[in-house]
Amino acid sequence: MLPYPEDRRASGEVFPPSSSNSLCMPADPDSLPSEFMAYIRDLERHYLMNEDPIKQSGFYGGAERWRRERGIVLDAVEEDGDFLDAACANGYLLECLVQWAREKGIALTPYGLDIGPRLVALARKRLPAFADHFWVGNSWTWHPPRRFRYVYTLHDCVPESLLGEYARRLLSRCVADGGRLIIGAYVSKSEGKPARDLAPALQESGLAVAGSASCGELPVTQVAWVNR
Repeated sequence: MLPYPEDRRASGEVFPPSSSNSLCMPADPDSLPSEFMAYIRDLERHYLMNEDPIKQSGFYGGAERWRRERGIVLDAVEEDGDFLDAACANGYLLECLVQWAREKGIALTPYGLDIGPRLVALARKRLPAFADHFWVGNSWTWHPPRRFRYVYTLHDCVPESLLGEYARRLLSRCVADGGRLIIGAYVSKSEGKPARDLAPALQESGLAVAGSASCGELPVTQVAWVNR
């Protein structure tokens, strides 16, 4: 369901906690900081202020940029398989990735998870043939009913300092043997700074990065992946 809608980033109204390293981390390892979770849960309300499916996905750059800056996720997809979007929002990105992959001769079966129940309801309506492939839950603590060939998520689904542990949780709980965890980072062009370079961050956490890709001059999108 991340990142925060770009127009609201530009307006300065509400931002994610400015420094995840300064957050008060709870003693319970299955809990995330309350300030961070309040931000995450509030995203659903802001996303649903829009009817446009791209804007409901937190993106305000138009259809052309949407495909260019989100389609790069498929650089990590090399063959057919089940694809879980572990921050699926309204399911529009998932729907697009399935379509774009099909154009490359790759068949993906969509699955989605999001913490926002109303967004998950929209995703089920968007992809009615796969309505039972969507769940409401927190990807930090979620235990799926099965594993997946591909699992996609965003780095800011958790505070910055927990990226390595978050990746390990998804690899151990969600990714099938021989499968792949894909992590993305986005920024708005208006921010004027690059998206987080994920490969070094994952490597510093002791994970073996199998590949990475980026898009845009800043770049505005960074993707890295780890095999199980």
